[in-house]
Amino acid sequence: MNKPGPVVILLLLVLAGWQSASHPDLVDRFYQQRENRPFWFTPDDHAADGRARLLRFIDSAAWLGLDSNAYHPDSLRQLEAATHASTDPRTLINADRAYTTTALALAADCWRGHPESAFRYDGVSPVFSHREDSFLLAGLNSASPDAIDTWLNTLNPATTRFNALKKALAQSIDSGHKRQSTRISATLNMFRFVHHFAFDRFIIVNIPSAMLYYYSADTLTLQMRVVAGQPSKRTPRFAAWCNGLTLYPYWNVPRRIAINEFLPLLKRSPQYADMTDFELLDEKGRLVDPTRVDWKNVRPAGFPYTIRQVPGCENALGVLKFQLTDPFDVYMHDTNFKRAFGAANRYLSHGCIRLEQAARLGDLLLDHSLDTAFLAACLKDQKPRSIPLARPVPVFVVYLTAIPDSTGTLKIYKDIYHLFD
Repeated sequence: MNKPGPVVILLLLVLAGWQSASHPDLVDRFYQQRENRPFWFTPDDHAADGRARLLRFIDSAAWLGLDSNAYHPDSLRQLEAATHASTDPRTLINADRAYTTTALALAADCWRGHPESAFRYDGVSPVFSHREDSFLLAGLNSASPDAIDTWLNTLNPATTRFNALKKALAQSIDSGHKRQSTRISATLNMFRFVHHFAFDRFIIVNIPSAMLYYYSADTLTLQMRVVAGQPSKRTPRFAAWCNGLTLYPYWNVPRRIAINEFLPLLKRSPQYADMTDFELLDEKGRLVDPTRVDWKNVRPAGFPYTIRQVPGCENALGVLKFQLTDPFDVYMHDTNFKRAFGAANRYLSHGCIRLEQAARLGDLLLDHSLDTAFLAACLKDQKPRSIPLARPVPVFVVYLTAIPDSTGTLKIYKDIYHLFD
């Protein structure tokens, strides 16, 4: 059999190294720190053992909720054969880089999952990207090739629930339940993502369970029922920051709702706005009397008004709104429709997240300085008041249909948005 030529080897390197596309300088930094010394192809036996250990770890990646094929084990094995007994320095250097690229991609996924497929918007990760890359580089640099699997295993969360998920995944794979395995894998990767930041406090909203979880010092401090978006008006999945609260907020009706839902009502009855505590504002922010508008000539395409609901307990946002940095015009907020929290099917909103215990969560975020009595009084004629948080709190709105409870028992929730179909 002819030995593969340089073109074949280059192709194998490209196949093995595609993962570096999102961080093209990461491998370069690794070798700069090592003064271009090889890691995987050295004369001692540790290097060959390390390459074999990395391949075995990749082969078993499915049991960790990862896709083995994403790390191209077949290409690496072909590369291994192509470089066997090679003395060409350039070939060995490129092969070394291919293994490093794959190891760093695998390490990143073991540590922080792969949130790019789980969120429509991630405003949290970019803040920490340089720190995280440095952590991974330092970890690989300090590892020995023949202990690469030990290092990779240390990157997974060491929590009871994560271990319970791994056990459930193994059982699901062994039983041939592919769909359930996919759901459990999604949860494993989200657990990785949320926990690898090591935040001292954070919020998780899980859409399929319609629940919110607030963690402080890695302890579940508060959980509550929420109302999420209807299947036709889905709550988006995102990672963002809560940077403040608004007491007695206006509800500024999103334009799509104003046009699709309010405009037909106002055309039929201009008095509808006053009856439901809504105000009409022109393009300069001036109040307009709805009864003086010629609604017959107002068209959706050129709708010239803003609609807002005045503050108070009858406001759709209730008396408390949590300011989020997501780009979807979606909030967490109180509500004037409390009965919905008693329903089994809590998918009723236009996409926002209504909270069962908004004041209690707000008090925790403000370190118990929120005037909850002021909110409970439902005072009339209040003006919105914004209170910034001393430190923004990360909020992860996720879609997990398989979650272990506090005892480690796996709970399966309905795929309400059909994301796993």
